[in-house]
Amino acid sequence: MYEQLIPCDHCGGRPKVGRSQRLLSKLPNPQYDYTEWGRLAGPPRIGDRMARPPEVPKTEPLVCIHCTECGMATPWEAEGRDEKAAMDRCGAVWNRRLNRPEADKSDLQRLVERELGAPDIPLVINLLSRAEGDWNELGPLFRMLAQRLVDATVTTIDSWPIDPVLNDAARFRKLAQLAKWIELEGERYVQFPEVYSPAEDQDLLFEDRIAAAIDLLPDRDRW
Repeated sequence: MYEQLIPCDHCGGRPKVGRSQRLLSKLPNPQYDYTEWGRLAGPPRIGDRMARPPEVPKTEPLVCIHCTECGMATPWEAEGRDEKAAMDRCGAVWNRRLNRPEADKSDLQRLVERELGAPDIPLVINLLSRAEGDWNELGPLFRMLAQRLVDATVTTIDSWPIDPVLNDAARFRKLAQLAKWIELEGERYVQFPEVYSPAEDQDLLFEDRIAAAIDLLPDRDRW
């Protein structure tokens, strides 16, 4: 799943599913020119899902995980009968390629000297996951970092309610996954689904009623 894919180890870019196709038959056909659609045209290309003419050799669909920034990619996996299983295999290969640098005491000391706030929480958690060394020395430093984050969060809780923001973001992603493209008078539009709102929620606040209605939608397909 996308949420479990680690950023690119080479450039930190965002990983994404790539799709293509390749010939099923490996035997040459003297009556067919392979230079346009076949092996002689090169390896599979990301995004190549164009339908082949009926007279050419059949192909099989492929998936991979690739970086949208530098192009680093996993080997191609044949979809077979289960596309999601193939994507899971690619995701496992992608995550095994990661080689995170260790965080040491000097990294923590430099961070302690900074003014930390609530947006720095992911950074501190990342350092905690990579920390190597004597925990009798690292422990007090992490305690200082945690206290600074707590103090900063308390002062900003009224202006940045983190829990509602994340919940609303999840609801938008669910709506976006269920949206579809439509054509009207030659223009393309995004159409969101009609969301049912139960009558028993009519006394809720406007925002709460919308949130409750979206929560009733089926979970989005995370691939």
